Amino acid sequence: MSTAPNLTPVEPAAAAAPARRPELDDAPPLLGSWRNIYILVLGTFVLFVAVFWGLTEAYA
Repeated sequence: MSTAPNLTPVEPAAAAAPARRPELDDAPPLLGSWRNIYILVLGTFVLFVAVFWGLTEAYA
């Protein structure tokens, strides 16, 4: 006689789909698209790296 538990797979209950939230599909209020915001953030990062590199070279 086996003492292992019954390992028969059980179908998960069908979960209801979450309610649609159309406000999540809206464009961001600044710059018009998420792509433009990512470009701005990346450009700002590159600018800071260049400025700090220049300061390091100037005062080293």
